[in-house]
Amino acid sequence: VVILVYVGSASAATDHTHHEVLDENGDFTLSWKFDDVNIEFEAQAKTRGWLGLGLSPNGGMPGSDIVIGWVKDGQAYLTDRYADGKAQPPVDESQDWELLSGYENDTHTVLRFKRKLQTCDGRDRIINKDTMRVLWAWNDQDPHDVTTGPVYHGENRGVRSSLFLNKEVNIEDESLPNDVRSHDVLMSNTQVPSKRTTYWCKLFDMPKLQEKHHIFKVQPVITPGNEGVVHHILLYKCHTNPNRTAAPQEHPGHDCFTENMPLDWRECYQGSLLVVWAVGTGDISFPDHVGYPIGDEDDGGQVMMEVHYDNPLLKDGMMDNSGLSIVYTPELRQHDVGILAVASLSDYTLIVPPYAKDFKTESFCNQECFDAFMDEAGESMHVFGDLLHAHLLARKMRTTLIRDGVETVLAQDDNYDFNLQYIRMLDEEVIIQKGDMITTQCTYNSEHLNQAVYGGAGTENEMCQSYLFYYPRMNMSSCGTFPHPQHILSFAGVEEIEYSLDTPWLGWVNTIPVVKPDSMFNMTYADVVESIVWDQDKAERFSQHIRAGTFAATCGGSTQSNVDTVSYTKEVRYPTPTVPAAAPEGVCSTSTGTAGPQMSFLLPLLSIMSCSILSTL
Repeated sequence: VVILVYVGSASAATDHTHHEVLDENGDFTLSWKFDDVNIEFEAQAKTRGWLGLGLSPNGGMPGSDIVIGWVKDGQAYLTDRYADGKAQPPVDESQDWELLSGYENDTHTVLRFKRKLQTCDGRDRIINKDTMRVLWAWNDQDPHDVTTGPVYHGENRGVRSSLFLNKEVNIEDESLPNDVRSHDVLMSNTQVPSKRTTYWCKLFDMPKLQEKHHIFKVQPVITPGNEGVVHHILLYKCHTNPNRTAAPQEHPGHDCFTENMPLDWRECYQGSLLVVWAVGTGDISFPDHVGYPIGDEDDGGQVMMEVHYDNPLLKDGMMDNSGLSIVYTPELRQHDVGILAVASLSDYTLIVPPYAKDFKTESFCNQECFDAFMDEAGESMHVFGDLLHAHLLARKMRTTLIRDGVETVLAQDDNYDFNLQYIRMLDEEVIIQKGDMITTQCTYNSEHLNQAVYGGAGTENEMCQSYLFYYPRMNMSSCGTFPHPQHILSFAGVEEIEYSLDTPWLGWVNTIPVVKPDSMFNMTYADVVESIVWDQDKAERFSQHIRAGTFAATCGGSTQSNVDTVSYTKEVRYPTPTVPAAAPEGVCSTSTGTAGPQMSFLLPLLSIMSCSILSTL
C-alpha cells in the first residue's frame, strides 16, 4: 500500500527525545520518541530520492520489517514492506506504518512516521527493550511511479544496532548544579597493539579536593578513527598509597595483567569501580538524586583506567588518546552511587560447547555474602540501572531478582549485541533487601563452531556479567558463582580432582590434575574438557548438568570493608525459583496478522506492486 500525503515544509525533530547517526558519514540520521503504545520516527537522508529503514532480527535482510518512503512533486509516499530473503521485499498486506509528514530540500529527504510497538502483524517485528538491528538505505532517484517501487540502493546501505526504548537521563531536564567542574583522564599517545584483544592500564592523579564532591556525568572521549577499536573502559578508584609507583602524565601506560605493569597498580582493582563505559553507551548521566563520591575520606587521590582495545583487523600503528571526561560538583546530591558486578568467573570454568543453539549459563550472588554487606551498610540497595556484558557468542542476557522464590526480571536483552552495550535505566527503581538473590543469565549460540569456547578476557573468549548501578554505595564490589571444577569434570567421568575450596589450587584452573579414576590419572582439567566429543544433544545435556550441580560462590569487597569475604567462598546450589519470571503478556489474539475486511479492496494493488521492489537493503 502506498500512502500519499500532500505536505509543505516540516521542522527538524526537535521534539524527539532520542537521536542517532546511522552511517559513518552522517548522511542518514534518525530521531524518535515513544510512549507505552506508539513510536514515532523522523528519518533524514542526504538524498532527493527514496530512503528506507528496516528492523532486522540479526542484521541481515531475511525476516526484516521494512518501511520505504520518498517525496515527489510535493507529495510524500510511504510503504510498509517485509523481507523473506535476499530478494525483492513485497508490500505488507497490513500497512501499519502511518506517514505523518514529509518534505525535501536541495540536499535531504525528511520523513516522519509512526507505528504501534506491537502491531499483531506476523510480518512486523515487535519493538521492545531488546537491541534492534536497524537497516538503512537510500537511492538518489525517486521511483518512476507508484507501481514500480524503488530502484536498487547500490552501496548506500548499512546496519547499526540501537535501543529504541531505552530510558535516558536527560541532564538538560535535570536541575544543573551552579558549580560544575570537569577532569579528563585520557590515554597519552598509546600505541594500540596489532592483536585482537588488549587490556591497557594507566594511572591518573585526580584533582586535589579538600571535601567530598559528586560526579554526576561521564562523557566518552574517543580518538577520531578509533571508534571501532575502543570497546569498553573501566575506571577504578584507588585506595591511599603514598608510595604507589608514579606515572608521568605523558606516560602511555602498561599492558594490564603483565609483568610490565607495576604490582602496586593492581591494588586499584581492590578499590571501588567508579565508571563502567562500553561501546554504544554514549554519555552517562546519573539521576538528580545520586552522584559518585570523590574527594571523600576513602579517596586515595588516584584512579586507574583500563581500556579494552578490540582490534579484529589487527591494524598496526594506531595511536590512541581516548578516555573519559568526568563532570563533577561540590553541590552534593542525596545519595552516593555504587556499582556492583554480578558475574561468573572468566576462566576455564565457563565453557560454551560447540554446535549449541541456546546454551545457558547462570551466576548468582551468595545470599549470605549479600546480607553481610547490607548489615554493614545498614540499608537496602536501590537499583536504578544495569549494564549487561558478554562477548561474541551471547544472544540473550538478563538480570533477575529472586525473593521468597518469586523471580522478577530487572533487565534483559533477547537480541544482545557485543557492539552495543548500553546502561539500561530501569523504568522504576528496584529495592534489594536482605534475603534476596540476584542472578545473571546468559544464552549463547555456537552452532557455527566445531570446538568449545572458554571464559576469558579476550574478545573471542566469553563472559557473563551484569553491572548494577545502585545507591546508597556499599563496600561490596562483586559477587557471583562459578561451576565447581569437580562437578564440571564429572560430566566426562572424573571422580576426584586435586582441588577443594578449603585448599584451592594455586595455579590456573585448566591445570588442575585428575586423581580418579585411574584411567584419567595425571590428566589435567583442560585435557579432560578438550577430550569431550561435542554434538548438539551433548551440549544441551551439559547445560542441564551444570545447573543441577554445585557452584562455588565468590564475594568481593573494597579495602574499606570489615566483611570477611573469604568465609563466604563456599559450595552453593543454584536458587531455582518456585515461581519463574513470567513471559511478557501478549496483546494479540493471534500470532500472525491478516488482511481484514478493511484491506480487501487493496489486495489487487498489493499484488501489482510486489513485482518490482528493491532487492536488498
